[in-house]
Amino acid sequence: MTRRTSRPIYFTAAIAAAALAFSACSATPPGGSGGSSSSAAGGASSSTAGGGSSSTAGGGSSSAAGGGSSSAAGGGSGSSAAPKSLVIGHSYQNLENQFFSDELAAEKNLAAASGAKIIDTQANNNPAKQLDDVNTLIARGVNVLAIDAVDPNAIIPALDAAKQAGIPVISLIAPPAGGTYQSLIYLDSVKDGSNACQLIVDRLGGHGKVVILTGPLQIAAAKERADGCRNTLKQNPGIQIEAEVNTDYSLRDAEQKMTDVLQAHPKVDAVFGGNDDIALGAARALTSAGQSPAKKVIVGVDGTEAALKAICAGEMTATLATFPKAEAQLVVDTAQKIAAGKQVTAKTLFPALKVDTGNLQDMAKEAGVTLSGCVNSSASSAAPTS
Repeated sequence: MTRRTSRPIYFTAAIAAAALAFSACSATPPGGSGGSSSSAAGGASSSTAGGGSSSTAGGGSSSAAGGGSSSAAGGGSGSSAAPKSLVIGHSYQNLENQFFSDELAAEKNLAAASGAKIIDTQANNNPAKQLDDVNTLIARGVNVLAIDAVDPNAIIPALDAAKQAGIPVISLIAPPAGGTYQSLIYLDSVKDGSNACQLIVDRLGGHGKVVILTGPLQIAAAKERADGCRNTLKQNPGIQIEAEVNTDYSLRDAEQKMTDVLQAHPKVDAVFGGNDDIALGAARALTSAGQSPAKKVIVGVDGTEAALKAICAGEMTATLATFPKAEAQLVVDTAQKIAAGKQVTAKTLFPALKVDTGNLQDMAKEAGVTLSGCVNSSASSAAPTS
C-alpha cells in the first residue's frame, strides 16, 4: 500500500466539505464554485509502481482546444502494461521558492517509499524555459507529468506535446488556458490574497499603513493574490497602501525590495507577502532597519516550514497555508492512480488555511513540522504608526 504522510486535519476537512466530482477537466478559471472536489476522495493509490493498466495519456482526452481530458486515467482497458517503475516528471516554476523545494523533497520521499522516481526541472519563472523543460522530460520517457505552469497561455504547446507523446499531465496551481490535462490541483489565489489581507485589516483594527509585496506578475497566482489583497484593502478607508512592489518570489529579492520601500516609507504597520519567502524577506528588512517584526503584521501565503518557524519565533504574524507536503501527497497519489489506469479526481481545490499563534502548534504537528521555544506573542497587539 502507498505510504501516506499525515495530512492536516483542518486541510482535509476543508476539502471534503467542498467536494464535488467532475467527469471531465477543462481549462476553467480558478475559484469556480463548482470546480472543487475532495482531495480525500482520491483515496490511496496502489504503491506498486505501475501495478495497473494503460499509462497512455491520450486515451480519453478531448482534442478540442482548451478541452479537458477524461477523469478516467487514459480511459484505458489495459491494452499496454503500466511501467514497472513509475517515473514522474515535475516541471517547477522555480525551486528557489521554498514551497516548491519543500514539495519536491516530500515528493521524492513519497515516491521512493513506493518504488517510484521523481525527475524534476525548474523554469526559473521563464515560460520559454519551461517549454524546453517539459520537452526534456518527455524525451526522458517519464510516465506522468506534473506541471506548475509559469504562464497559463505559454504552457499550451507543452500540453500539446505531452498529449502527442501519450503522457498524461497533472496541472498544478492554476488552470492552463487550453490544452489537455488529466487532473487539475488548483488554488483560488484571488481568495487567498483577499483572506490574507482581511486578516491584516482585522489585526490593525481597520487603520494602518500596508505594503504589498507580490511575486512575478507573469505568474498567474502572484498577480491574483495581489489583486485579491489590493481589492480587500481598498474596501477599508482607514487602510493606506504605502507601496506595491513585485519581486522574483525569493526571500533575497523581497528583503532588498522591502529595504528600498522602507527608505521611502519608514513608517509601515503591515506587509502582505505574496508567498512566505517574501514575507520572511520583509521581516528581515524590518529587522535590519531597526524595526521589530513582532510589532508589525506580516502575513504570507503557502505554509512552508520556514514560515511556521517564523510565526513560532514572533517574526511573522500568519500564513495562509496550502502545505507543500499535502500537495506532494496529492501529486504522487494522482500519478500512481493514472499509471494504474484508475479514475482520478478531475479537479481538486486546494484551500489555504490561516495559521497563526492561535492554532500554530496543531497545524505544525499535522504538517509534520517540529516547533520548540515559541514566543507567546501575537501581532494582534500591533498598533498603527499614525
